[in-house]
Amino acid sequence: MKFHTGIDVFDTSTGGINPGLIILAEQVGAGGKEFALTSLMNLSKKGDKKFYIISMLSNEDELKRDLKRTFPEASEKWIESLNIFSLSKEYFARTIVPASWVSEERLSLTSLKPERILEKLVDYFDEIEEKSVVFLDSLTDLARKTEALGGDEIKWKDFIDFLLGIKKLILRKNLLVYALLSREVVEKSRAEEIFYTADGVILFEWIEERDSIKRSMHIKKLTGALSILERQKLVKYDITIDPANGFTISRIHRIL
Repeated sequence: MKFHTGIDVFDTSTGGINPGLIILAEQVGAGGKEFALTSLMNLSKKGDKKFYIISMLSNEDELKRDLKRTFPEASEKWIESLNIFSLSKEYFARTIVPASWVSEERLSLTSLKPERILEKLVDYFDEIEEKSVVFLDSLTDLARKTEALGGDEIKWKDFIDFLLGIKKLILRKNLLVYALLSREVVEKSRAEEIFYTADGVILFEWIEERDSIKRSMHIKKLTGALSILERQKLVKYDITIDPANGFTISRIHRIL
């Protein structure tokens, strides 16, 4: 079984993506998030799968508002097809941020002691149906809870073990999981450790040219597809973000 991403040029180039954990490693704003959202938007039109977004920072209303702003000229029907899980309360529970800023719910003894974030994340993954597409927004925010990035809730080893463990569940349930990672936030050696756990790594970056700056995409790792890309001599893709159609590949670079 392979998943199509709903991004036609990418699907034609790769032949689709095997179930697995796909890290979208971006320079901030370079297109990784838009890749995942465009995939969800386009695939949801077929309606033959379940689609999930797991947000670390936003509640459901905030996330829907942001999705509308991301592709302002697109139909909003796809947003209603999403299953949204929020970890906002768990994320901010042990920070200086007041609970009243995070949620309008009345405080209770239960809400004052929410589950730890990894435990809640595991619960959410257990709820996801087989053969679904999931966007985890973002792996960077989860990594910031580790002591390696200044947090005090998660040990780095536990974070990596979680990624290795969740990959087993992903493969058992035949899921396609996109996980966003900001490359500037996580130092290179730790980013490479994260990449090691994944089935695919797609890099998104800004390229400066003489009179312009543009977005570019490069596939660093993708189980079952690298040999296809090498046969086609594909190196990288130029990308643009359209307000109606989302992530768009505008040009393919090949080795001659």
